[in-house]
Amino acid sequence: MGIKDISDLLLKRLFRRKGGIHEGDERGKKTKEVSGQTYGHIGFNILLQLALIAVFIAGVEHEQYPKTPDVPDYPELGEPGGPVVNEPEPVIPFKRYPPGFDVFGPQEDGTRSERLQEPILQFQYKYFVEIATYVYLGFALQYSFLRKFGYSTMSFGLLQASVAAQFGILWMQFIDQFHCTYLLEKINYGNGDQPCVPSFRVEQITGTFDEIQYRQACTCKLWRDINANKSISTELPHQSHHALLTVGKMNFDNTFVMTYQNMIEGLLATVPVQITYGMLLGKVGPSQLMLCALMCVICYGLNYWVVIYMLGAWDNAGGSCVIHIFGSFFGIGCTLLASQKGSAQNPDNAPRYNADVLCIVGVILNWMTFPSFNAYFAPAAAQEAVVVNTYLALFSSCVAAMVFSSLYSGQFKLDPADVQRSAIAGGVSVSSVFSIFAKPWEAIIVGFVGGGACSTSHHYLRRFLEKKLQITDTVGAVSLHAVPAMIAWAAGIIKVSNIDTTYMGKWSGALFGTRQTRTLPFDMEYDLIFAHSEGNGDTAEYQGYMLPVTMCIALTAGIISGTAARYVKGPSVARTFSDSIFWKVPEDFAATEDTGSKAMNS
Repeated sequence: MGIKDISDLLLKRLFRRKGGIHEGDERGKKTKEVSGQTYGHIGFNILLQLALIAVFIAGVEHEQYPKTPDVPDYPELGEPGGPVVNEPEPVIPFKRYPPGFDVFGPQEDGTRSERLQEPILQFQYKYFVEIATYVYLGFALQYSFLRKFGYSTMSFGLLQASVAAQFGILWMQFIDQFHCTYLLEKINYGNGDQPCVPSFRVEQITGTFDEIQYRQACTCKLWRDINANKSISTELPHQSHHALLTVGKMNFDNTFVMTYQNMIEGLLATVPVQITYGMLLGKVGPSQLMLCALMCVICYGLNYWVVIYMLGAWDNAGGSCVIHIFGSFFGIGCTLLASQKGSAQNPDNAPRYNADVLCIVGVILNWMTFPSFNAYFAPAAAQEAVVVNTYLALFSSCVAAMVFSSLYSGQFKLDPADVQRSAIAGGVSVSSVFSIFAKPWEAIIVGFVGGGACSTSHHYLRRFLEKKLQITDTVGAVSLHAVPAMIAWAAGIIKVSNIDTTYMGKWSGALFGTRQTRTLPFDMEYDLIFAHSEGNGDTAEYQGYMLPVTMCIALTAGIISGTAARYVKGPSVARTFSDSIFWKVPEDFAATEDTGSKAMNS
């Protein structure tokens, strides 16, 4: 007897029903109820949650950060255990952090590290609440336009997002650990031609990507050495501090930890899941969604590792490629294989007036929270600019939504489905490095272009995909996420393409970053933001690699996931886009229950 059989038996015993029947009409006739789920599906969800709980119990520590360090005050330059050279970081961490974040809090005398002194726009929790609103409430309401799928839209999205976030918190920490192992393999664990030293001197530092990765690898080696011998941290407190920052750990133990930082990483890993969900909405069952969600988080982390960690691209101001492009193309692969042929033609795949109004409420929620989503990981000096530019782009995309929707309708009437997407396309169209460097008028123009491109895609590209390629997109995720994200990617490349060595001084620790002020609009440490910062066009070059690499990984992963989802039982074609197969529905729903199925069968 297998695990599935055991779970079926236990669930039948616990939730035994009298023959699977319910009261059918006024005379008490008993009719057999058709359900889209089996005991196996429910058992799978329970076992999955129990497995996640077990992992959290076994390997996750809950600590408060930042915390008071248990090491003495940091030694000054040249002092025993202190930095050898005057540099802001021993090496740029491959782990990303929001402004003002450090693994240690202030000293007992109130002394704060340079990271804690960075300007921040608001407290961390404010960002967490707004990003969670964007992920859970905004997407759910924005997808709630279907006339007979309201229960499922809200609840299935919450279900898969809740599981994906839990898994994402663990998975993204595993990706950090995996990258350290990868870097150590590259340098043969410090036994190569160039040995690792506690601090690299100025003449050893070139600023090239290979040299940065080598120093990161040596920092990973230092973390592992301290993990084996904790006393090293008291001898080298300065280096130990930066070892934690570089490798993305909060302590020197082999455990996962819970912080706002890791919670946000889990939420960001859930956004591609929600994008994919929009493309599959109404056509598959919750167990199929769950499978695709887990696969999406896994592949999101792997793509992030390839694009950001291995190639050295930068996409931390909204994730135009690693989030929006990845979610869209993963969804294309999933819906192409997982959706049953003809399901999108179900008459219930249509909106109703009240549901469309609720959908617009979701659009407004996403509109309000988009700046926080884009700005969380932006550099401290440019965080406010990202918020402002995102709002400006959203303003103009709303105008573009109304204009283009009126033009494409033929009668100068607005199309709700068009406006619901194009109004927030501006937030996606500046979700790249562009929002850091853009002037206000540039953000307005790009937002308008993004809104117009989204509207055009909704009216023309979507029809082409459905008719020619059999790619059905329930909510228009390709129009809202893929097309504007491509604009953001291209605009970002243009913005960094003119950064050269004109105003770049010779590398000399901290001075290397501050000499960039005439090239960049902010006093940012350029070399501590971009992994490729030699000033010879390498920044734009590696930004350019992001889109094709992400598209290939996402599409391949989506096709594999969609193929696997086909083997999980889902609703029949006649029962797609209907709550009745999964929910107990009220009488007013049951009165028109058979409308869609009769139309499908006629």
